[in-house]
Amino acid sequence: MHTFFMKDIPPVNTTAELEKRERDHLFKTLRCRPGELLKLCDGNGTVATAEATGDRTVKILTRATAQRDRIEIHLFAALPKNAKLDSLIKPVTEAGVTSITPLKCRYSVAEKSSIPERWYTLMEEACKQSTNPFMPTINQPMTVQQALECCTGNGYQIFFGHQHGILLSPEHFAKDKPLKLAWLVGPEGGFDENEQLLLDKAGCGISLGRYIFRLENAALAGVTLLYHTARMAVQLAQQ
Repeated sequence: MHTFFMKDIPPVNTTAELEKRERDHLFKTLRCRPGELLKLCDGNGTVATAEATGDRTVKILTRATAQRDRIEIHLFAALPKNAKLDSLIKPVTEAGVTSITPLKCRYSVAEKSSIPERWYTLMEEACKQSTNPFMPTINQPMTVQQALECCTGNGYQIFFGHQHGILLSPEHFAKDKPLKLAWLVGPEGGFDENEQLLLDKAGCGISLGRYIFRLENAALAGVTLLYHTARMAVQLAQQ
């Protein structure tokens, strides 16, 4: 059953029209016939099953609200070049990241003056592919210092990649607190000396392996490692 994005999913037993891009994909590309079933999501936790109708609309059959995971992972990452942006935004959305904040670093590419519409398209595609019902929040760009202040103010545990960092384990997470984790990823040229000093003082460097990752790969590897290890910590705490 294919999943489609709909910003406002109506109540059960009502009909609605998909946006043009989604509607064309359903009825022209996939050649959906009346009576066929599909899934809907709105990126804010609402999920539904629907039935295609004869007039190119969909009828809502079931509607539910998904619960957010108790583990939050907030990604602060320098932006890769446009050609690699898909390789950053889509995978971390599929992995369930809570928010994405572009980092303004000394060696990073110039940040966007506004958040491109394409970012939202990429996240919609990732939510549909992965069945993740929650789209990440996109924040305005921050410097490393601003990002660290944001993390401290919101109670995030701060982690960043380091070749000689620790091997992450469940014991490294705060006990008896909500698991709100921040993952900071620098540009291809790395953090500069001052940025690295700020990170060393505020956060914890963790190892992703022996070698250096590309920016977009480091973003996904760190998010996945943090989430997997945090889930282990939750399971151990429940025993």
